[in-house]
Amino acid sequence: MSFFNRFLVLMAVSAALPLSAAHAYLDAASVSIAIQAVVGLFAAYIVTGKAYLQKVKNLFSRNKVESGPSDAAD
Repeated sequence: MSFFNRFLVLMAVSAALPLSAAHAYLDAASVSIAIQAVVGLFAAYIVTGKAYLQKVKNLFSRNKVESGPSDAAD
């Protein structure tokens, strides 16, 4: 399913649901947890991106790095 089709389904479902006021209270701890989640997600994307970038660099590098133990020390 393409992005556009998923977007259309999401819009149709949200248009069909009734809207009502939440009457909710958000204290500082709730906002802090939300900000922490966003920062953590951003950090996870950076670490994952660096790991995949390193794999791509190793793929095209001349000096191949082996993941197994070395036999040269014997």
